[in-house]
Parts: sequence; C-alpha cells; structure tokens
Amino acid sequence: MNLLSKYLDQTPERRRLLIEAGWQLLRARLLLRWIPFRRLADKLNRPGSGAELQGKQRVQVREEVAWAIQRVADHLPGKTVCFPRAIAAHSMLYRRGVFTTLYYGAGSNSQGSLIAHVWVQDGAVGVVGMPEPYTFRVVARYPEVV
Repeated sequence: MNLLSKYLDQTPERRRLLIEAGWQLLRARLLLRWIPFRRLADKLNRPGSGAELQGKQRVQVREEVAWAIQRVADHLPGKTVCFPRAIAAHSMLYRRGVFTTLYYGAGSNSQGSLIAHVWVQDGAVGVVGMPEPYTFRVVARYPEVV
C-alpha cells in the first residue's frame, strides 16, 4: 500500500492531524536551524494556561499526537531526529490543553562518547522519544520546574 492510499484510508480528523504534524515537524527543524536557542527556550518555557484536558480525553489526545508525529517523521525527507519531534509534539499537545514537559538529557554511548537526547513526557508517561530509564541525565526541562 503506498503512502497516499494510507493517508486516504484515515479519517478526516486523522488526516488533519497528520498534516499538522508535518507542518510542526518542518517548523521545528527550521526553528532549530535558524533561531538562537535562547529564544526557542523562552517559547518552550511558557507555562500552560487555560483549561487542561483530563482523563480519557487527555490519554486519547496524547496517543493521537504521538502517532501522528511518528508516522510523519518517518516519511519526511532528511532526518527528523528527537529534538524536532519533541518540539512538534510539545507544541501540538499544548494547543490541545495537554501541558507536557520537554526534557533535554545527556549520557554516554557504549564507546563512552557524550550523546544528547530530547523527549516529551506527560507527568510520568512518555509521549515521544522516551529513553530507557537511567540512560540520560536531565540537563534541562521546559517548562522549568519552579
């Protein structure tokens, strides 16, 4: 089954979600390339405002956004690594009233080289990029814990 037919097999709501995920992933890649991180961090650091989703609706929105980010990121040209995936998911969830935390962590690989990773959690639940436990030490989180 080709990519277009897979897209057309989705409900209209899921199609819109896939398009939004594509836009947000491309936007995140551009932001990371062209905007000083200090300015990007200010945007990521905004606390949630307004009504926050709860219960089953929150779980469903979280799962749908994670699904869309994964599907689209796998088909975009070039590499869409953890950082743009996390920014896109964080942004999409924020707009829907699911206020998550974006984590930036550092660790070392099996050769002892320093590696970094970015992921998003909703409380203790991983949304995108959730690493193995104790693999990365948290260097920063957005929004910052006060």
